[in-house]
Amino acid sequence: GRGTDQTPVLVGVSLNKQGAPQFVKMQVIPDVKGKTLVEFAKQHIEPGSTISSDAHRSYHALAKEYNHQPIRFNVKDNPDHLKWLHTMISNAKAFIGGTFHGLDSKHLQTYLNEFCFRTNRRQFEGQMFNRLLAACVSTDTVTYGDLTA
Repeated sequence: GRGTDQTPVLVGVSLNKQGAPQFVKMQVIPDVKGKTLVEFAKQHIEPGSTISSDAHRSYHALAKEYNHQPIRFNVKDNPDHLKWLHTMISNAKAFIGGTFHGLDSKHLQTYLNEFCFRTNRRQFEGQMFNRLLAACVSTDTVTYGDLTA
């Protein structure tokens, strides 16, 4: 959470019309300032989209280009607010902790990318082989030196 010594990660979850999660994006960010959040939104969210968030002041910057709906989060009053966001964060923590038993923060984005890829590919089960092949041929080579740097 905010206010800790942990590496800040911004998480976005898109929901379908029934309210179920479709896609997730997680990105390590340098800070939780409004400018940083707007940069993330411009890269990953279509202008005019509705964004639900907690009521942290950094999110207010999103109101210029998005339908921003901040709600002060309280477990007793609105336990389902951002339910899928919290579920994805919990699942990512379990994935990283259970699979890799902890990690160095310099590699965190790579692990988050893998979690998001695994989660997002559920939408394309019939196209899995072709999407994997496309990802392999369009990705730069990663050497052992890159992994251990």
